[in-house]
Amino acid sequence: MSHEPDPDPTSALRMPVAGERRSFRQWIVLRAGRDRRWGGEIRRQMIFERLADRTAALVVESWPYVQGYTRDRFWPSMLPPRRRPFLAVTEQPPESVIPWIVRRTDPVAVAIYDDPVAQTRALGIRLDPDQALELGRLRRLAMATFRWQVVPTASFAELVGLDPDRVIVGGNGTMTDEVRPGPWPTVPSIGFVSGAAPGRGIEPLVEACRLVRSSWPDLRLYLWLVATSPSANEYLDELRTRVRGEPWITIGAVPHAGLGEALARATILCIPHPANEYMDVALPVKLLDSMAAGRPLVVTPRRETAAIVERYGAGLVTGGDEPADLAVAFERLLGDEVLAQRLGAAGREAALQEFDWKVVGDRIATEILAREGRRGRRWR
Repeated sequence: MSHEPDPDPTSALRMPVAGERRSFRQWIVLRAGRDRRWGGEIRRQMIFERLADRTAALVVESWPYVQGYTRDRFWPSMLPPRRRPFLAVTEQPPESVIPWIVRRTDPVAVAIYDDPVAQTRALGIRLDPDQALELGRLRRLAMATFRWQVVPTASFAELVGLDPDRVIVGGNGTMTDEVRPGPWPTVPSIGFVSGAAPGRGIEPLVEACRLVRSSWPDLRLYLWLVATSPSANEYLDELRTRVRGEPWITIGAVPHAGLGEALARATILCIPHPANEYMDVALPVKLLDSMAAGRPLVVTPRRETAAIVERYGAGLVTGGDEPADLAVAFERLLGDEVLAQRLGAAGREAALQEFDWKVVGDRIATEILAREGRRGRRWR
């Protein structure tokens, strides 16, 4: 796998000289951004990493780099389709580059892990109707450009209207070499890592912990929250104001590099997502990070999240979405450390065997290459 900047891009991407037969084509993998602050950025870095390794792909970090490597002197716009480089991208392309993608590359796969319209609706964020229509149009344009769409779950693909014959269910992953179990906490504590928004279930979680403190008065709650927009910052400020008089609640943020150490401070990790169709189909990175941390999970009965927790015995699924439902599960685990540690260990093992990004990325690469192989496509 080669990474930009390439000191001599023509060495990998040159046109064949007269009389030379070259039946194999180059791959380009765009992994957007260099930041590794939270799960979505890690996903964009890792989802096609194994595909890049296995195809000796040229790996670039942004659309200008892709366009720079495919200027006319390398791959002219009149190059026949059978000679154009394969392209896999980890984010939806801007509309302005889609005509270029179609002319200069063979667009194979795009990772689609969010739907901005459905997600903002689920999080209780108001979206202008015209803006929603425009976002939907851009999504359909991106989906039509690439042969395959890699998605977190089949139910997500169905919700956002993807063609099942063009969908590859990739799942989500975690970095098990970075997120590791730490010593078991001596103070009972609940942890939650998430973006900051009203639709994440934060308020029911806080109320549930207040209920539990009647039996466990030294209980602590760690809220590691990231604000990614002005409205999220406003929400975070309001939340801090509401809990200012409760010093047992800690609100902060943690970079991915320190995530394992932070999660190890919690006895139980929770994902309290409220009931709505988008949360039912989501498979959040924080679920897999929490499993990698070796702590038992308590999750509300959202379809995909609950299925993973139950399948791998990684925690407890609540009977409902009310604070009292969360409190029952918390008290059961706090009162049975043997059970809590057993569930946490099972989650860690599942993270290692099934959800590490190397494993997930290999499954995705295998499926993409198998589908392209059935189409008779050959690569270097």
